[in-house]
Amino acid sequence: MTDTSPLVEGLLRIHKVISRGLNISIRKCDEYLGKQGIPPGEAMGFSMYITSLKWVTHAHHLSEDEIIFPYFKDKIDAPYSRLKDDHKTITHILDVLDQCILEISSGGVGKLREVLGEFEKLWVPHIGIEEQNFTAEKIKTIMDLKEQVNFAEKLSKHGRQNSGPGPLVLPFMIYNLEGSDREAFVLHFPWIVKKVLVPVLWKGQWKPMIPFLL
Repeated sequence: MTDTSPLVEGLLRIHKVISRGLNISIRKCDEYLGKQGIPPGEAMGFSMYITSLKWVTHAHHLSEDEIIFPYFKDKIDAPYSRLKDDHKTITHILDVLDQCILEISSGGVGKLREVLGEFEKLWVPHIGIEEQNFTAEKIKTIMDLKEQVNFAEKLSKHGRQNSGPGPLVLPFMIYNLEGSDREAFVLHFPWIVKKVLVPVLWKGQWKPMIPFLL
C-alpha cells in the first residue's frame, strides 16, 4: 500500500508516465514500419512526443542521482551502483534518440525502433529494482508524512528545473496518466496551470502530440 507514502506514489507515477511513453513510441514505430512511413500529419507530433519522453526520463534520473540516492544510500539497502550504471547507459540511449529524431522524416524509423527497444530492455528491470527496494514500508521507517511531502516537493522542483519546456513536458506527463494518477499529479498545481496554461494558452504548442496521449 502506498496511500500514506507520497514519495513512493510519486515514484510509481513517474514510472508510469515514462513506461507508457516508451510503450506508445514503440507501438507507433511498429505501425509506421508496417505502413512504410509516418503519415505527414503525425511526424511533428511523434517527434515532440519522443523528445518529451527523453526530457522527462533525463530529469527523473537526474533527481535520483542528485537527491534520492545520496539521501537514502546509508538508510536503505539497495543496489545503488547498478542503478547508477543503468542511468549512464540510458543517458547514452537518450543521446542516440536525439539523432534518431532528426532522421525520422527521412526514413529513420527502423533505427529509432531499435534504440527504443534497447531502452525498454533496460528500463523494465531497472524500475523493478527501484520499486522493490524503495517501498512505502521502508520509507515510512525513515521519514514521517510531513518529511515525505517536503522531500517530494523538493524532487518536483528539481524535476521542473531539468525537464525541458513546460508547454510540452507538462502535457506529456499529465496525459500519459489516467484516473486517480492524473488527479493526484495535478492536485497541487496552481489553478492557472490547470485551467488556463495547459488547456488553453499552451495547447497550440502541444496539440500535435494529441494522437499519442490519453
